[in-house]
Parts: sequence; structure tokens; C-alpha cells
Amino acid sequence: MLAGISHDLRTPLARVRIAAELSADESLREGLAADVEQMDAVIQQFLDYARLDETEAVLSTDLKALVQEVAQQFSGQARSLLLDVHDVPALPVRQLLMKRALSNLLDNAIKHGGGEITVHLKQEEDNVVVAVEDRGTGIPAAQRETVKRPFVRLESARSDSTGSGLGLAIVERAARLHEGEFILAENAAGGLVARLVLPIPGNPIIQ
Repeated sequence: MLAGISHDLRTPLARVRIAAELSADESLREGLAADVEQMDAVIQQFLDYARLDETEAVLSTDLKALVQEVAQQFSGQARSLLLDVHDVPALPVRQLLMKRALSNLLDNAIKHGGGEITVHLKQEEDNVVVAVEDRGTGIPAAQRETVKRPFVRLESARSDSTGSGLGLAIVERAARLHEGEFILAENAAGGLVARLVLPIPGNPIIQ
């Protein structure tokens, strides 16, 4: 139902976009274009969440290349985006889903992370860990599990009043579909660390 409603909204939204482009009022045109872009992003997250299932093929994947590819797409959006990526074992993953999860973490960090972001990729014992570290306001410990639920937005500086409340919920579902874990923790330097822990096949996840 969520996917159907979101898909149906795309047609009237396209008409609004065309009307905005034809407007002679520059201020109105720019305002409508920004609103359409925002609504389109929310609709896309609804569709992404509704379509998260096991239909995507699982492929052996070079996660270092995947992380570098996704991070490159955000390089111009953050004041500082550093990569600390190491060679790790290839893992069987749903590549589009994994890219979407990492994109959501980076988008969240850019919006609320204070402009300084580091992306880590490393092996920790029997797991591969992808972590996005920021220097923003963080999330109170008591609320870190809550924000992983669908449609939850915090009443705090990190709350995205223009979003759908599905970004971190998509990451949580992606982790579970890969038999992994999504962990939010305090950054020792201030801010938030979002960790996607993926077990290496044949090995248990380390708590």
C-alpha cells in the first residue's frame, strides 16, 4: 500500500514541477522547485522502505570499492569527508541495498553531523564493520534504538523535520537482511558513530 500510494503521488508531483518551471515569478519558481525536490526525496524513501525485501540477488562484493563509490557521491556535500578504508574479505551482499544503507548514513551525517565526517571500513575479528562517524550533536543513549523505527523523528537538533523518518529504519532492515547489526554509539570526540556490522560467512557476529 505504501509503495502504491507513493508511486501514485509521482504523477501530480510531476505536474507541479512543470508548472514551477513555466512560472514567470523567479521567487515562486525557486520555492516550488525546492518543495518538489523535498517531496520527491520523501516519496523515494517511502518506495525504498516498501521495497526492501529479499528479491535482490546476493553477490560476492568488494566492500572497499562499494564504500569508495558511495562516498564519492557525497564528497561535494560535506565540509570534510575522510575515508579510512582497509582491505576486507569479499562478502555476499545485496549491493543496491547496501549502497542505499550507506547513502542514508552519509546523508544523515551531512545533515546533522557538524560538517566533519569519517567513513571507516575494517575487519574486526569475525565481522566486517562499516562506520560513519560525525562530530554533530549526537543522539541520546535512551533514544538510539527508537530512531531505528519507521517514521520516528527526534524532537532534537538532529531531527530532520523535512524527512520521512525512514532513513535509519532502512539501515536497520538492511542490517537484519544481511544477518548483521546496526549500532548507534557516542563518538568519543563528540558526535555520533553509526556502525553497520556484517558477519563474515561461517562466523558468528561479535557482540
